[in-house]
Amino acid sequence: MKHLIFYFSGTGNSLHAAKTIGKAFRPCRIQSMSCPVCPSLTGTYESIGFIYPTYFQGLPRQAERFIRQLDLSQCRCEYVYGITTFGELSGNALSQLNGLLCQKGQALHYSAKLKMFSNYVVMYDLSRKLEQKTIQADQALQHIVEDLRMKTIKQTRRNIPLLDRYYRWQIQRAQTSDRHYQISQACVSCNLCEKVCPVNNIEMHDGQPAFLNHCEQCLACVQYCPEKAINFKEKTQKRRRYHHPEIPAATLIQSNRQRQEWG
Repeated sequence: MKHLIFYFSGTGNSLHAAKTIGKAFRPCRIQSMSCPVCPSLTGTYESIGFIYPTYFQGLPRQAERFIRQLDLSQCRCEYVYGITTFGELSGNALSQLNGLLCQKGQALHYSAKLKMFSNYVVMYDLSRKLEQKTIQADQALQHIVEDLRMKTIKQTRRNIPLLDRYYRWQIQRAQTSDRHYQISQACVSCNLCEKVCPVNNIEMHDGQPAFLNHCEQCLACVQYCPEKAINFKEKTQKRRRYHHPEIPAATLIQSNRQRQEWG
């Protein structure tokens, strides 16, 4: 019997949650949903979890794509759960996951919302209460870990159609939102943005990041840039930056490298 966690993460919140839960359930494999080749699972699992942020009140597009392609027909799992990290609203992020899994004959046994530090810097400046909010999130995460240990059954809230229409509109717009990113003279061509991007949307051209129009708007490139050289329109230049305190760039980069592997 073994445990498996699929995650998607831009600024480290969901990766931190996956790592925390993974430590509580061993042996546990943690696998990025940015993996370009979606696996076919075989054998028996004690639990399979899906952990990801809420984007536009729904699933990240890459997470949705991955789950649609995931083959569960050749495996058996006792307990399937979903956790969405969010800053303000979680919307349909869990009901969308449950709907995709139901199409495969596997409904969620448990779902949970995990409020973490709100960091969508495109819309607002970030709170100064980082330490306080991180402690609160970790406390809430420990309650989720206990639920998972006990294999708690928790019904997933039904999908809200109005929010789903909003989500579909916004998630399509996000792909080309990268045309609004600006690169300032502070850029030192370190190519960190290219490495932290979870969906390979950045390439370095003549020492400058170029965006390839399949953006998730996770803002990893904006948040992790050590020089604050990447900004969205004229909105973010003077705003604070954030990534999870326990997920430095090197950890996210290593995670992105592992996304190429399965087997």
